[in-house]
Amino acid sequence: MTKKQIAIQLLSEVEKLFPEATTELQNWSTPFQFLVCILLSAQTTDKQVNKVTKDLFRKYPNASNLAEANIKDIENTVGGINYFKTKSKHIIETAKIISTKYGGRPPKDLKKLQELPGVGYKTANVYLNDLYKANRGIAVDTHVMRVAIKYGLSEGTDPTKIAHDLESLYPVQDWYKVNSTFVLYGRYILKAKNPDWDRVVLKKYLKGQTLKKKATDRK
Repeated sequence: MTKKQIAIQLLSEVEKLFPEATTELQNWSTPFQFLVCILLSAQTTDKQVNKVTKDLFRKYPNASNLAEANIKDIENTVGGINYFKTKSKHIIETAKIISTKYGGRPPKDLKKLQELPGVGYKTANVYLNDLYKANRGIAVDTHVMRVAIKYGLSEGTDPTKIAHDLESLYPVQDWYKVNSTFVLYGRYILKAKNPDWDRVVLKKYLKGQTLKKKATDRK
C-alpha cells in the first residue's frame, strides 16, 4: 500500500479502538478553562494537570480573575506540574489578553491563538479541534509523533513538520480525528515502553527491526 493508503487504514482501525475519543483533561467547563488546561499540559501528563486545575478554577474561574492573580499564588496552585513557573506566567499573560482583547473568550482563529503566550501550533489545534472540530491543522504531541513515525507516515522530528506531513495524507475533514484518536492509541496501546501488542493494529507496516520482530512474534 502507499503511505496515504496506510494512513487512511490506520485511522480507520484506531477509530474502531477509540470510537468515542475525547480529551482526558478534566475540571474545565468553559473554552477559556480548556485552553488553560492545554497550556498546562505541555510536557506534562493529563493526570498531573487534572490534579491542579480543580483548585485553580475554583480560585480563578475566568480570564478576568486569572488576569489579576498573584503569580506566586498561581505557582503554588499548579506547582505539581512540569515547568510550573513558566506556565504560571503564560496563563496569566494569556488571561490578560483574552480578557481585554477578546471579551474573556479565546479566539477561534489559528493565527490569533498562536499570538497568545505559550500557545503554539499544537496547542492551538488541540483547542480548535477538540472544541469545534475546526480542522485548521493537526496537533502533534509525543504520542501522535510516535504513531506517525512508527508507521512511516513521517520521518520528521519536529512536531510541526510531522503535523504538516500528516495533513498531506488525510482529508481535511478528518484532521480533528487524528489527534484525538492517535493520542489515545499511543498512550495506551503503542506505548513507548511495553506496547500492548495484542491490540496493536497493522503490525506489518510498523517500522524498525525490533518492532517488526515483536509484531511478528505476536501474530
